[in-house]
Amino acid sequence: MIDCHIHISLDGIDFKKARELSKTEEIEKIIRKRFKEYKKIGIYVLKDGGDDLEVSCIARKIAGEEKIIFKSPVKAVYKHGMYGKFLGSPVRDLDDFKNLFHYLKSKDMDHLKIVLSGLVDFEKYINHTEIFFNKKELKEIVNISKDNGIPVMVHVNSSDGIDMAIECGVDTIEHGYFIKDREIYKMAERDIIWIPTLSPLGNLMKGDNRFKSFFNVIERVYREHLYSVALAYAMGVKMAVGSDSGCYKVEHVQGTLDEVNHLIKSGIRKEDVITMAIKNGIKACNLNDNEIGYVYRNNKRCL
Repeated sequence: MIDCHIHISLDGIDFKKARELSKTEEIEKIIRKRFKEYKKIGIYVLKDGGDDLEVSCIARKIAGEEKIIFKSPVKAVYKHGMYGKFLGSPVRDLDDFKNLFHYLKSKDMDHLKIVLSGLVDFEKYINHTEIFFNKKELKEIVNISKDNGIPVMVHVNSSDGIDMAIECGVDTIEHGYFIKDREIYKMAERDIIWIPTLSPLGNLMKGDNRFKSFFNVIERVYREHLYSVALAYAMGVKMAVGSDSGCYKVEHVQGTLDEVNHLIKSGIRKEDVITMAIKNGIKACNLNDNEIGYVYRNNKRCL
């Protein structure tokens, strides 16, 4: 199994507490324990979404010792003044990005993470979110990354934002809430991988007093996302398992299992979910031949 979207610096329970622990030496013990737990259920590859404290870099070193393949963007890139502060570093313009990209490369980034839009609004149903970079900016950012052999993952929740990301040639669409048929068809045509992260909303559906008053909106958005996932699968879109573990109510290890179950709930057979988790996960994580061999050797052991 491969989980293509996690946040190793967070715990899915208490954001503030996890952030404080990330600033201490204790985080190394926590990460090592999480890796051992991931391996127990057959998860040997993890792809991180980045953090401003660069905990994912610490995790990558520990992963090597624990025989886990761990991919890190070092830090995500977000637009100055917009959502994404805890995920990485802000940029005001392309010159800022070029400077940041040079730094990320010096830290051996595995992929580039771009925060293109905000979060889903739970207070009222709004089927879009603000887009932070214009098309010219995004295209240049993607081109710079691709010219350096670095794949691009994009956090986006908006039909127009998803369309822009596809047109600019990104490798993976992360989340993709409020996606429309148009974008689903385009992803199928252009071989772009979608990581729909159903767990953040799907797990809230189990009941949570913190968001009780927003349940109707959460349920509507989640149901629409399930429908889109089912359509995408029928259309031949390459999808991979990404739980968004670390975010609220999506705890590490269990979150991956939850994501599998949400994908099954959309109508995809369990065996097909596992197959696409591995096959498409390999591509989404940009694994080399040695890493691919390691995945399949461990997959046989788990089966």
